[in-house]
Amino acid sequence: MDGDPTGHVAVHQTKADHNKPVVKTMSMRHNNIILLGGSGFIGKQLAFALANRGRFVTIPCRRPHRHQSLRVHPGIRVVEANVFDTTQLEALCQGQDAVINLIGILHERKRDDFRTVHVNFVKSLVAACTKNNIRRLLHLSALGADQASGTSLYLRSKGEGENLLHTFGQKDMEVTSFQPSVVFGKQDQFINRFASILKLCVGFFPLACPNSKLAPVYVGDLVERIVDALDDRNTHSRRYQICGPEVFTLRQIIELIIRTIGAPCRVLPLGNGLSRLQAVVLQNLPGKLFTMDNYRSLQSNNVCTEGELCKTSLRHYLQNIGDMLYTKKHYDSYRRNYPEIQNQENHRAS
Repeated sequence: MDGDPTGHVAVHQTKADHNKPVVKTMSMRHNNIILLGGSGFIGKQLAFALANRGRFVTIPCRRPHRHQSLRVHPGIRVVEANVFDTTQLEALCQGQDAVINLIGILHERKRDDFRTVHVNFVKSLVAACTKNNIRRLLHLSALGADQASGTSLYLRSKGEGENLLHTFGQKDMEVTSFQPSVVFGKQDQFINRFASILKLCVGFFPLACPNSKLAPVYVGDLVERIVDALDDRNTHSRRYQICGPEVFTLRQIIELIIRTIGAPCRVLPLGNGLSRLQAVVLQNLPGKLFTMDNYRSLQSNNVCTEGELCKTSLRHYLQNIGDMLYTKKHYDSYRRNYPEIQNQENHRAS
């Protein structure tokens, strides 16, 4: 969602940090920032949030012409570069105060893509930062990322990359990592992807892993936490879980989307065997809507275990977003069902 977030994020401390008092202390101001993955869903909002606070943000990407919207802000520079080329990565880091790494993939196009992006790239990034004397690095991981016990290759590779940063970066860098649950907001690849499919659905929607639990976090909350951590010495060497205020099953989220857009279908929950079959079939189709690795990720609950929760509610977000109501009929129904919105509109009109 563009504009101000509707809530403020709270930090989830790891068990080792849980009993420590949180006292915010400030260090040097990091003005020049390389934002890796800045052309993506989270990255674009983070870029504007940083630039609005007076930071100068450089976003490398392979096709800058596709991201003209970023260039409207004088504090954002989009440059053409391949960050997986170590020479180009080192050159990009010259003269920078900090690096924020959002780069990650949910699906492998070919074998070892997870390792290339989540592990090997992190090694190159540490080397580039060390060579250019960059001491501040913030990294976006994933909730459930665990090198040893992650249920999927995605989660194990994310965990390994995060461990590398905190291990090899310990001597020369001040590292902070963030482990969000699934992230939602305008132009996300979660709510919007399901909504686009459900619009075309008539009858029943077969849903794999319907009982998997998630605590979706609003992108504005996540962005706010990252920006606030940039100059905060108290966040150095820390790993933060970030979750929304509600825990849903995947089925509950899909049913919420169905009600929001008025889709003429119902959820058909699949058992374990049919869920695996669906993954096997869909991972071999264009677009990879669902893969066996996604199935394995959903075998562990994607919820935070400690600390306070973020304030922005997925339920309220969907109730108040008119963009997802695709016809006047659905919008009129929405207004009837939620009279408080009607009252707000009448108040604005007067």
